[in-house]
Amino acid sequence: MFADTKRSIVVPDGFLVPGKANGGVYLVTMDNNDVTKATKRQTMASNKKGYFYHMGYWVDMNGDGRKDFITAKSNMKPNQGKLVWYEHPVGGLSSTDPWIEHVITTGPDVGFTTTTDLFKKELTVFASEFFNQKVVMYRVSLKDGTLIGSPVVIDDSTILEAYSVAIVNLDNTKEKQLLINNHEKDDKTNGVFAYTFPKNLMTDKWVKTTLASNFKNKFSLLVPNMAPGFPYTFWPKVSDEGKKPAHILVAGDGDYSAHIMTHTGKLAYDRDLIKDFGGTVGAITWADIDNDGWNEVFIPNYDKSYVEIFKVSAKTAAVFLQ
Repeated sequence: MFADTKRSIVVPDGFLVPGKANGGVYLVTMDNNDVTKATKRQTMASNKKGYFYHMGYWVDMNGDGRKDFITAKSNMKPNQGKLVWYEHPVGGLSSTDPWIEHVITTGPDVGFTTTTDLFKKELTVFASEFFNQKVVMYRVSLKDGTLIGSPVVIDDSTILEAYSVAIVNLDNTKEKQLLINNHEKDDKTNGVFAYTFPKNLMTDKWVKTTLASNFKNKFSLLVPNMAPGFPYTFWPKVSDEGKKPAHILVAGDGDYSAHIMTHTGKLAYDRDLIKDFGGTVGAITWADIDNDGWNEVFIPNYDKSYVEIFKVSAKTAAVFLQ
C-alpha cells in the first residue's frame, strides 16, 4: 500500500458521546520488528465541527496507482453525513503533503461496505445510514472518485436505525445478500436482516428477510441501551469457510450478550445465547490460534474491561467452551 513498506494502521476516531464528537482519521506507524511500539502518528483528517468517523477502506479512487482512503463521517444529524475519500499523497507515509478530502455525496454516516464486482470500473457502496434510517446503494467512478447517477434506496421505511452492512452468501448458493442489523432502544423493532440481491440492482425490489429479532436491551439509568450490535458470518471449522452455509455471530451490544445463529434452511436460523456478560459486547473476532482447524472466538466485555476466549472443537460439535 505504501511505497516505503512500513507497518502502519489507520484509526478512524471520534464518537457521539459529549466531548468526543470532533473526530479524525490517523495513520499510526509501528516499528517493523515490534508492532507494540508506535514510531509515528500522522493526521489524515481532523474535524472541529462535530464530525466523527467509524470505518473505512483502502481503494484507488482516481486510477493513479496509489490506494486512497474512503470513509464516512457523521455529525449525528440526518442528511448531514458525508461519504468522502482522502487522496493518497505521492510520498505516502514519508510525505508531509496533506491527504486532500474529496466529498462524494451526502447521506452515509456510520456503516458501509464496498465492492468492485458489480459494475465495470466502478466502486459500489452499500451504506447503512443510521441517522437517516436508510439503506442506500451508491455507484462511484474509479476514474475520478465522483458519484455516478442517482443512488438506489434499498429500504427507507422498515430498517429504522441501520447500523452495519456486509455482502454475504448465507445459504452457500449463487444468491447473495446484504447482512444488515439495526440498532434500537425498542426490543420489538430491533433485529438482524438479509436483503437478497435482485437481478437488476437499479430497478428491482430488494426482498428483506428477518433472521433474528427481539434482542432484550438491559436497563440503563443514564443512557438507554441499544441492540443488537454487529453480526458476522462465521464458520466454526476453518476449512468450512465458503463451502457450507455460514453461522452468524452477533455482538449484542446493549443486551450485554453474545449470540450464535445456526443455519437451518434457506435464510433461516436458530439463535442461541453464548453468554450474558453483564456488560456491553460491542464487537467479536476470532482466529484459530492453536492451529487445530477450529476457530477460537474472542468476546470483549467493555464495561468490565476484559476479553473472554471461547474454544470450538470437533468433539463439542461447535458448542462453545470457555
